[in-house]
Amino acid sequence: MLDNIKHLILLKSIDKDISEKEYEIALDKLNFLIKEEFKLSETFLKRGKLCHKLLMYEDAYSDFTYIITHCAKKEEAYYERLNLNFEMSNYYEAILDANKILGWDPDNFSIKRIKFLSYVFSSQEEVAKNFILSLFDFNKYKTIQFIFQEVAISLSADELAKGLKLLQLVDMIDKDNPIKLLKEAGIYELAGKHDRKDEIIKQLDSVFPKYFISHFRFTDMYQDKDIMEICFLLELRIFDKQNLFAYPMKILEGYKNHIEGHIIDSKECFEKAVEINPNKPEGYVLLAQTLQLMSGYDNPDYMKDAEKNYKIAMEIYQKENLNDKAEDMKRQIKHIHSGANMYSYK
Repeated sequence: MLDNIKHLILLKSIDKDISEKEYEIALDKLNFLIKEEFKLSETFLKRGKLCHKLLMYEDAYSDFTYIITHCAKKEEAYYERLNLNFEMSNYYEAILDANKILGWDPDNFSIKRIKFLSYVFSSQEEVAKNFILSLFDFNKYKTIQFIFQEVAISLSADELAKGLKLLQLVDMIDKDNPIKLLKEAGIYELAGKHDRKDEIIKQLDSVFPKYFISHFRFTDMYQDKDIMEICFLLELRIFDKQNLFAYPMKILEGYKNHIEGHIIDSKECFEKAVEINPNKPEGYVLLAQTLQLMSGYDNPDYMKDAEKNYKIAMEIYQKENLNDKAEDMKRQIKHIHSGANMYSYK
């Protein structure tokens, strides 16, 4: 009969055998322990892990399932069986195991990730889309970034079909995403389907301008765009081969620098935007607001430059009959003067 001490000694010797790659000896010892029916959950778990390591998937599945159906302590067996089911492409079973685990471990992102991928690879795309969007609070750009990371993982494992499956999901979330199309073209090139790759590259040339225009819009200073969206739009520069969107790209770069606290870099971006297109008012407004922020009411040169840029923007708005925006510029100029007067009074 085994007792606790003998059991622990034998388990340690099994660990030693595994570390020394004496797998057959370790399996023989584990089989002996199971015959002795002593601490079965611990022994089945160890044997299941070893079988999984040795690619003996059916044996590993059987051991983990025994624990789940017969033993009191079964949580770890669920984690192990989930990973095994996913690896074996048993996606429906993986989803069931993930749901069980999330019942007691609801914040485990690794489990949610496997559940998401299991939805995708079991052709439940609509469910997968809603599930992954909800994980990222319906932030489209965070979701897409995560999916692109998963595509890279699939490609590193030479799983081209899985990579394409994930990219189809990107298309459901963000139609005609240029980066998605570029990655898709790369996969077809890896697969030797050069005609399909060439079709997508041609599609890119027509898609990018419409896509960028629909996603970029001028707003008030740093409003309505989070850093993920800005970074994503800046990535699209690689598609602007004719430099048609240099002006909005500089505006976006200025946004990004401001959000990250690089105010001087932000100022330089808006100055460059004004140089690129002196007939657009947004660059002047953003530059004026940045200068106003930098002045702190104690730098008269910055205040004068801010006022000058507001005036230029106001004139452009007036020419375009955008009277409400022109009035906004007047209010900003008045605010600068009131701030300057307060400072001189002090």
